[in-house]
Amino acid sequence: MPEALASATAISPEIRDWLLEGERYPVMATIADDGMPSQSVVWFDLVPGSDDTVLLNTLLGRHKDQHLRRDNRLSLCFEDRYDYVTLEGTAELIDDRERALEDIKHLARRYASNPEKFNGQQRVTILMHVHKVIRHE
Repeated sequence: MPEALASATAISPEIRDWLLEGERYPVMATIADDGMPSQSVVWFDLVPGSDDTVLLNTLLGRHKDQHLRRDNRLSLCFEDRYDYVTLEGTAELIDDRERALEDIKHLARRYASNPEKFNGQQRVTILMHVHKVIRHE
């Protein structure tokens, strides 16, 4: 089968379904202080009713948090063998500690993890506003 690479500016219903089937663990790339990409595996969810917003969360002070405060560009790459979707966009950091704790608990339930293990943590919610969607199949 010939390779197909397509891009768009929003998450289509087809890609939304693909992203949400099963447990996917995207790799998030941020820009480190020295300009190099910094990557980490993250939990995610898509914001209901939006075709361009992804919910993420991190501990306050982690590299992801520091990098995004300095340069809010980021990307997520989701793979399934040779098929993949890359989302590129900008981050909006929400420093509401109560909301961030509820958001990480939501993500923990989505990934079948114990939400209570996050009690007492200082967290930050990251809303990724998607500007470009790249699909390779």
